[in-house]
Amino acid sequence: MTATDVPTEHAAFDFNPMVSPHREDPHLFYRLARQGPPRLSPTLGAYMVTRYDDLVAVIDDPQTYSSAPAVPKIYGNPPEVVEILRAGGVPETNAVVNEDEPEHTPVRRVFDAGFTGARVRAMLPTMRARAVELVDGFAGGRADLVAEYAVPFVQTVISAIIGFPPEDTEQIQVWTDDVNTLWNVLAPLEAQVASARRMAEYTRYLQALIDERRERPREDLISDLVHGANGYPGLSDELVQNIVRGAARVAGFDTTRDAITATMLLILQNPDARARVVDDPAKAIPKVTEEALRRDAPHRGLFRVTTRDTNLGGTDLPAGTPLLLLFGSGNRDETRFPNPDAVELDRPNVREHLAFGRGLHVCPGAPMARAEIRVALETLIHRLPGLRLADGYEPTYIASYFFRGLEALHVTW
Repeated sequence: MTATDVPTEHAAFDFNPMVSPHREDPHLFYRLARQGPPRLSPTLGAYMVTRYDDLVAVIDDPQTYSSAPAVPKIYGNPPEVVEILRAGGVPETNAVVNEDEPEHTPVRRVFDAGFTGARVRAMLPTMRARAVELVDGFAGGRADLVAEYAVPFVQTVISAIIGFPPEDTEQIQVWTDDVNTLWNVLAPLEAQVASARRMAEYTRYLQALIDERRERPREDLISDLVHGANGYPGLSDELVQNIVRGAARVAGFDTTRDAITATMLLILQNPDARARVVDDPAKAIPKVTEEALRRDAPHRGLFRVTTRDTNLGGTDLPAGTPLLLLFGSGNRDETRFPNPDAVELDRPNVREHLAFGRGLHVCPGAPMARAEIRVALETLIHRLPGLRLADGYEPTYIASYFFRGLEALHVTW
């Protein structure tokens, strides 16, 4: 279905997270969108699913709503971009999150091996050491907790999980940003072309790591993917490449970075929350983390497509209709979370939020991300008890198709 097939009253209702005003505050739009049934965004080319019950209906019915388009494929870009990717031998397979059953389970069970409880516990010393190192490196009584803390902290952790050499972090981040650009259907063509040109080198780099782990496996995600886990065999080199560059490195970095800074901003903006965190961090940090994840989900949403004619929330959807699941809107649905814009650390149903998804494709890295958030906040609160927002600071947000994250978080002490 195209925008021209849709009634005009639907086509006029648009959403573009890359520009004002939706970039700064999508929640005003979400609130309006929840007052009606799913409607088409001509900019995104998909029906927006904004109400909690509608989101759950889609997530819980994978037979009617396929995950095949969950994240865009890099080979779905314009012809000049595809030509560059093909010339560079850049592989493309379905990502884990794009798989439906029965293909999903064998891939997901291997992927899960990288984020077990044992792996989370094994990473805690690395997390704590890196957090302390970064805080101790702050100078001048002020810092940007995005660039100087959350970014290098999460980079260290995700590189260790995947199996990237620490010295390659800066280059890997460039390539990761390239993948984000190639996923972004709203990105300028010149940016997509530039990113495509760098993907051949990334492909060769990843293949070298895959070949090395095939001969000498380690306790890391690349080895799990190559050799198999949980009773399932190893994956093809092309699929390993796709998982590592996408679901592991992009999702494992951007969402956790943004969750750390969103949670810290909530603490610094709310005296009652801050007091509880300072008084009893072990009890309060998990509460404030879940409320921050609910209020500002770091991942905007994923796509689905209908496999048959259906009706969702009062809207008839023919087979083949694309949908965008806006988790951030569902997390502030008044019918599920009363007084949704308020900060309530004792909200009884807060763990029903959709920040990490739900069901078949619930985020496998959620336990690791929660551990990273906890360690990052504990370290800041303990070592910088006088931490406060810098004078004149106003939050601004990155222009991102998929992620909701602060551009900077300026603090002083």
